[in-house]
Amino acid sequence: MRHKRSDELPRYVSGSKKPIFEWPRRSRLFAVLGVLFLYWIFHSTRKSALNKGDRNGGVNWSRYAYSLYATDSATLCHAVLIFDALAKFGSKADRVLFYPKYWDTVITNSRDRDSQLLVLARDTYNVKLQPVKLLTVEGRTTDAWTGTWDKSVTKFLAFTLAYYDRIIALDSDITLLQSLDELFHLPSTPMAMPRAYWYDTKPWPLTSLLMVLQPSLAEFAKFEAIISDGGAEDLVKANVFDMELVNDRFRDSALILPHRPYALLTGEFRRHNHSAYLGNLDEVWDAEKVLTEAKFVHFSDWPLPKPWIMWPHEGLSEMQPDCGGAREASCAERRIWKGLYEDFRQRRKDVCKLLSVPAPDWRRIKGGVHPMNATEGTHHEAPQVEGAKEEQRTPVAGHDM
Repeated sequence: MRHKRSDELPRYVSGSKKPIFEWPRRSRLFAVLGVLFLYWIFHSTRKSALNKGDRNGGVNWSRYAYSLYATDSATLCHAVLIFDALAKFGSKADRVLFYPKYWDTVITNSRDRDSQLLVLARDTYNVKLQPVKLLTVEGRTTDAWTGTWDKSVTKFLAFTLAYYDRIIALDSDITLLQSLDELFHLPSTPMAMPRAYWYDTKPWPLTSLLMVLQPSLAEFAKFEAIISDGGAEDLVKANVFDMELVNDRFRDSALILPHRPYALLTGEFRRHNHSAYLGNLDEVWDAEKVLTEAKFVHFSDWPLPKPWIMWPHEGLSEMQPDCGGAREASCAERRIWKGLYEDFRQRRKDVCKLLSVPAPDWRRIKGGVHPMNATEGTHHEAPQVEGAKEEQRTPVAGHDM
């Protein structure tokens, strides 16, 4: 009997081809649930990352810091006031304070204000304390040292913070009006600074009130070498040797920040011609608008004292904004100007528990050669607020960084 070949056998065609391998029904259910679970995990993680990015802009804020320095009790208080403002404005960057290494954080009694303020900075405002040997430049002539000293060059220690990508270094005789965090995101440059728009001659020099810098140990070594050689006596006396240094180094290479809004002086509210600050001759001066847009204001109304020293009555009468010539009138300029000083003094009292230094004799300082008069410097002894609470003794802290 002949067998039929395979191609002669009847063929059966179904509507769908059965797969070679088929998952059991229970396994298929688990696979679907697994896929859904993985999707949920991915979606939740992505949403969390997006939310975090919305809050921080995808920025690692530990790579940035504000740097301030204290050379005495007054500058310590004023630095703390800036840290207080940064905290209130929600600044995300680190905060660093350089201070004399012979200070400590052991609070011995209720009048040990320096230790109290260091502890306040560290524990309340999360400041990284850096005890250091202060930088000092001595005045000298061609042939001899003069015995004149200036410690403001301590600000250049900010260049040593090489574990940060960028530093904002500030002077402390200011009132911070807004956060400066946006300056950390400037294009890459060794230095960014505003110009001193209040100078009569152009080009205006750079002002060291605000420095946005990239830390560099090599750069610091260059500054340190220059400082050790001393400086011209007139520059050291005027406390502007630091400004001279940065202009010599960065005059032709710094990224220029607009002085409006990054370098407003209190003295601007006493001027009649505001074209230098406004940047043009056509804009109408609006004191309220200028204050609202400013990032910070620097106290500069020589020969009137700085805000931690009380005004002599005669000096206030002569120097306050004259409201367009109507000295007895009221105007926005005078209200703002007085308010800035009163606010600074109140914050010194509230935060630092320090009162203002008594007013000097106006007749003695009025005709002085700027800035060697009784209104400058921070060495004056300020009375403390009576009844200030004594803080708990705190162990000595070394390098908190």
